Amino acid sequence: MKHESTAAEILKLVGGEKNVDSVTHCATRLRFNLKDEKVANDEALKNVQGVVGVASSGGQYQVIIGNEVNNVYKALTKLGNFATNDDAPTVKKGKLTTLLDTISGIFTPILPAMIGCAMIKAVLLILKTFDLVDLDGQFNTIMTFIGDAAYYFLPMLLAWSAAVKLKANVGFALTIAGVLLHPSLGALMSAGKPVAFLGLPVTPATYTSSVIPIILAVWILSYVERFAEKYSPSVIKSILKPLIVILIMAPLTLIVLGPIGAIAGNYLASGVSFVNTHAGWLVSGIIGGAFPFLIMTGMHYSLGPVVLTAYAQTKTDSIVGPGMLVHNISQGAAALAVALRTKNKAFKQVAYSTSVTALLGITEPALFGVNLRLKKPLIAVIVGGAVAGIYVGLFGVARSALGIAGIATLPAFITDHPWNLVHAAIGCVIAFVVTFLMTLILGFEDVPEDGKNQATQEKTSTNDRTAVAGVSEHILTAPLTGKVLELSTINDEAFATGAMGKGIAIEPAVGKLVAPADGVVSAVFPTSHAIGISSNDGAELLIHIGMNTVKLKGEHFKVHVKEGDTVQAGDLLIEFDTDAIASKGFDLTTPIIVTNSHDFVDVINTDKTSITIGEKLIKII
Repeated sequence: MKHESTAAEILKLVGGEKNVDSVTHCATRLRFNLKDEKVANDEALKNVQGVVGVASSGGQYQVIIGNEVNNVYKALTKLGNFATNDDAPTVKKGKLTTLLDTISGIFTPILPAMIGCAMIKAVLLILKTFDLVDLDGQFNTIMTFIGDAAYYFLPMLLAWSAAVKLKANVGFALTIAGVLLHPSLGALMSAGKPVAFLGLPVTPATYTSSVIPIILAVWILSYVERFAEKYSPSVIKSILKPLIVILIMAPLTLIVLGPIGAIAGNYLASGVSFVNTHAGWLVSGIIGGAFPFLIMTGMHYSLGPVVLTAYAQTKTDSIVGPGMLVHNISQGAAALAVALRTKNKAFKQVAYSTSVTALLGITEPALFGVNLRLKKPLIAVIVGGAVAGIYVGLFGVARSALGIAGIATLPAFITDHPWNLVHAAIGCVIAFVVTFLMTLILGFEDVPEDGKNQATQEKTSTNDRTAVAGVSEHILTAPLTGKVLELSTINDEAFATGAMGKGIAIEPAVGKLVAPADGVVSAVFPTSHAIGISSNDGAELLIHIGMNTVKLKGEHFKVHVKEGDTVQAGDLLIEFDTDAIASKGFDLTTPIIVTNSHDFVDVINTDKTSITIGEKLIKII
């Protein structure tokens, strides 16, 4: 395992450094406190070299590594500078990278609100289509303005997210957005008379649902705020700085920045309309085929201003939405075809689950976990998405509500044109059929089953041992006194599935842990709740006292050995207070794992239901 590359992949798939509040590690896993766990890509993480699984428990997002966790953690903290993030030097990025990162950082936080309002509008469209709502009634009126809220007040949402991304004061940014949306300004603009401020003309413009004006204003605001901070005397800074910022930014936005942004937005909308009129089929085809690469590079976020600007004027999206819809269906179709063809049972489940989420509009698990990994299915996705994209483009398919595009949100394609939804559905069928059949025709190099690899390794190991010295047995004695449990009964996926290796568990009756074999202490974890031992017979052992006990940070544990110490079976390793730990709600079940199980012919557990320190626990052949 290359620890640096593994750490880099993990950091990317948990949402990057900006999504990480903090990270620690225990005996087997990295423990993240993420700003938004939904951003983390579970399926893709499971396929990273060196990762054996993921879990979420107790407010922590856990990436299970195993014995190499400490090395991966060191590489991760160095990569992310989490320990000294405030003092870390700024990394110089290319202009395009910086632009995409900024756009992504501005639009990502507001997407949930926009999707929520879009779905409200989709529901209302369904009700209207089937005459289930009185168009003149209050229900329709209220549902309409609820669905419009995130879009009408879009400058407010963008002011907040842009201020956070550009490190400007959120209060200042929201105030400037309030200036643009103030009803008195709207009344002045609609009065039909010239508007001027300090003798300078204020260009008429509508800022509701606008995108560019407020982003431009917050960008300039970030510099004005720094200027005011630097040159305001300390004794009156608390009142002078806000005065300077608002006094400069409000007129500047009304007279210069707002009109410039509005004009730019109008030109952008006109350009979109022109392209849509003369080459809509080509645009949808390109979006449908190229969307996987847009996702992989993060460039799909750069389409946000285009979509929102056009939507603000036309109340429809015919540029990105149709192409994105057929692309998402293509991702699901390819993953489903893989699920039907793969012989790997574990990978089959991954492919099935990711195909469903892709068909519903969430494609990253299918893209990163299945189709990109196997390569040939991704070719089918590109072709199927492009073909279906050309179809929906030729028939001018558009969506009347923004948000996730998938089967569940097809009602968003109900518009004033009665055949719009039909052509959107036909596009989905084309995307699915073309991609599904092409995936089956192209085939792919299947993911080998771990069990088969392990069987081969065990067979080789057996033959080698028999040829040299015959088969031998090695006994591990019980390191604890208590109730014996099968690993499959443990409330922890990494241990229960055997991902960490074969072994057994003990629910301790006494807080005393001893060495189960002669060997060397290979690891003592800082939180004292886990220990590693390399036995003289070649077994690599991990003993993990309790579940999630890393959170105790060593409290109630007393370690009697250190890394590198030589121990004999029965030597005292760790003492712990079972009553105190249990009183804090922690499960004391302790797995004893042979982490290199694949190096042996078999690992056989005792059939006893209770055991005492020193009794035979595990036989290694």
